[in-house]
Order: sequence, then C-alpha cells, then structure tokens
Amino acid sequence: MGKPRKVYRQGDLLLVEEEGVDLRYAMKEGEVLEIVSENGNTHRLKSSVYTIHGRRYVVVESPSILTHPQHPELVIEPGIYRVEFVRDYALNRSID
Repeated sequence: MGKPRKVYRQGDLLLVEEEGVDLRYAMKEGEVLEIVSENGNTHRLKSSVYTIHGRRYVVVESPSILTHPQHPELVIEPGIYRVEFVRDYALNRSID
C-alpha cells in the first residue's frame, strides 16, 4: 500500500491529494482557487489551478491557507489536490 492521501474539507469544499497526475496538457486557470459555496461566501486558496478531463486540480507549492468567512482557516500542505464540491441535501419526505 502507498502512503495515505491527505484530505481536507472546509464546508462544502473537499481537497483530495492525488499522485501521478500529469498536468502538462492541462488548462491553467490561474493562481487562486475561488469557489463560491452554497451560502454565497467564497473559499479561497493561493495555488496554481488547472483543469484536465473535466476535473479541477490545485498545485500547492508551499503551505497555503484555505479561507472561508464561516469556517476556520486550514493550512494546506504542498501537493497536488483534486477539487470536489460537496453539496448537502436534506431529504424531504412525509412519514405516514
């Protein structure tokens, strides 16, 4: 087995460490990840942001702070992370 992957969650944003991702042919989006959450506030992380095969990745070169006004700041360690947006849904159904 390989080393355990790092996983960070801040509200509805999930960063999952990935190994062996070839980003040479990925489209670079910028130097800051900004994702608006369900409540309208923005998650921000200074990192290189890429998209390849419909997935978004961030490359963190040195420890960086992931911020959001409603959550504690997280220190993200260097690595390549797949970006996932997790939505919380409430099931509404009546019980007879």
